[in-house]
Amino acid sequence: MELPFEVLVYLFKYLPKSDRKSASETCRSWYLAANAHCFLKNKVVVLYKSILNDEESSHLSIFENSTIVYTNYLFNEVEITNRLNGFWERTGENIRSLTFKNCDICEKVFAHILQKCTNLEALNIESCKELFMSGRLLEGKTDGLLVNNLENLKSLSLSGNQYLTDALFSRFVKAAPALEHLSLSGCSVQFHLGLVKKFYPSGTNIFENPSESVLTFYFVLQFIVANAHNIKSLQFSSTLIDGAALKSLSESNNLKLNTLDVHSCDQLTNIGILALTTHQIHLRELDIALCTRVTDQSLVHICDNLTNLENLNIQRCRAVTDLGISELHKLKKLKILNISQCELISKEGLEKGICSEENRTLEDLDLHSLNLDQTGVIMISEKLPNLRSLDLSYCFNAVTDASIQVVFKNQLFLHTLKISHCDKVSDAGLTGMGKLQAEGDDDAPIMSKYDEAHTHHKIHLGSRAEEEIVRDARRKQDVMRMCEKLTIDSYTGFSLARLKALKELDISSCNRITDVSLTYAFNFKELLNLNLSRCQQITHEGIGHLVRNCPSIEYFNLTDCYNLKDEAVKEIVSSLRRLQQLELRGCNQLTDKTLEAIRSHCEKLKFLDVQGCRYISPELACAIGCLPSLHTVLMSKPGPYITDGIKNRSPAPTFLPSLMRKLRLH
Repeated sequence: MELPFEVLVYLFKYLPKSDRKSASETCRSWYLAANAHCFLKNKVVVLYKSILNDEESSHLSIFENSTIVYTNYLFNEVEITNRLNGFWERTGENIRSLTFKNCDICEKVFAHILQKCTNLEALNIESCKELFMSGRLLEGKTDGLLVNNLENLKSLSLSGNQYLTDALFSRFVKAAPALEHLSLSGCSVQFHLGLVKKFYPSGTNIFENPSESVLTFYFVLQFIVANAHNIKSLQFSSTLIDGAALKSLSESNNLKLNTLDVHSCDQLTNIGILALTTHQIHLRELDIALCTRVTDQSLVHICDNLTNLENLNIQRCRAVTDLGISELHKLKKLKILNISQCELISKEGLEKGICSEENRTLEDLDLHSLNLDQTGVIMISEKLPNLRSLDLSYCFNAVTDASIQVVFKNQLFLHTLKISHCDKVSDAGLTGMGKLQAEGDDDAPIMSKYDEAHTHHKIHLGSRAEEEIVRDARRKQDVMRMCEKLTIDSYTGFSLARLKALKELDISSCNRITDVSLTYAFNFKELLNLNLSRCQQITHEGIGHLVRNCPSIEYFNLTDCYNLKDEAVKEIVSSLRRLQQLELRGCNQLTDKTLEAIRSHCEKLKFLDVQGCRYISPELACAIGCLPSLHTVLMSKPGPYITDGIKNRSPAPTFLPSLMRKLRLH
């Protein structure tokens, strides 16, 4: 008995994206349900490093002949020629979102595409410099049919195009009267008033005679002022926008921004931020990361005036101190906060700010590289019970076996946890094993005294490094012994395994982590992204337990895990059926058997990194690039190899033209 279509769609809404994709491969009715409109509108067809032509074997023909109508397309590093004109003619009217990144495309073909895509709502042309180089793109096209074709365009991104000028910009925006979102990130926008006087003398109508030489902020501002009632989102990241320019932008009549991104704008000063907070009080998202001139004064005004703010990014605003951070308690609607790499922030500022009282609104917190101690992490964990994402990477002194167990106790809704380079964390912390409990506190995390075990009344005659190696070995034995004796319900510590909703985990460079943790602390059915790079004590035994208990992994990073052998990779590729990206750089014990296992089992692998694997032959690495799903293979350059003390050079492999697009030599 088949379930009705509506029931299947309702059930699929409870599945994560990866599970829904796998379910769609079961049968035709499930395929149709998984591609219902409510799911399809967010799906994007991505063509990366593809060879596109007019033959039936072209990747585009698969979607063109599909019974499902796809509306969003992204072309990344693809050569788009007039051979594809038939595709645009047949499917153009169904496309709603179109993105070109680093694509090779000529002006005539691009104009043809826009004429056929009559219902575009989002157009992104990013880093396609050849398209803008001549300055003649869309010349004479914006007065005819093209205007009607882009009348529904709401989002336009021209980021990363160094040859963009006022004239080119004018042709795009003139054809898009309903524009709401505009991105000029990474463009060579000129802010100097001297250029304005040079190219636009007094009395000049700028819209009739836009400059074909430069892209000026003056011209962009005039467009924003003229369309202020529509504009909701602006992105000027990685430009030279300064305080005066942001002030003039913020004071535009009828402009009510919801989102502003000025990430990595070194010239931005407090003057612009103060004007922004005074006039754009409806802002919900503000990104001023890497704006080194932003100080506490700006943050105080942000917290006082932008009370509707939900997303704030002040990463590496190094002049911000506890004085500014302590004002964050005023932002009652804040859901996402990034204060990473702000070296002057301490526990005291956080205690007065986001931790002044229990905060159930904040969901995403990035504390990367802050100067905290473990009491700060414990405080954050207790005050922010609804966190979904937490980044504590490079918080060397803050993340310990004790503090991480408090996180495991309180943050049960976490789907992303990053503790990269926190090398004080060991198996005892991740598994929750130990024997030390605070008096009078039944809920305190229990920790082991393994550091003191076996060391009393003994004199170690080796070096300090050797002593640490011995201590690590004993620590591993102690925790393993406790894990074998106890079940998950019988110990009172708090294990990583409590985070049942975990989807992304980064414990790279936590070198005290061993197979014990992989065996007893990893059991995540929804885990998609796992980074174990430079966890150099793990072996194929722990990997075997891990991949059996975490079957949904798609992105797996094992860089510099030099104890891994071919057996570990065989376990990975045979158990992880959804694996798309595998990084094995620096795993120098791997041989050609690894590539043979990958070729036999990986049906969905897209990215493979085997750089520094000296026993893997370049010839076989090239051959594996022929896998249909694989678009990138990173490998070491073919060259001399030392065998039995003799330097040998294998003949260079024969490359096929199509294969060259997949391989990157380093």
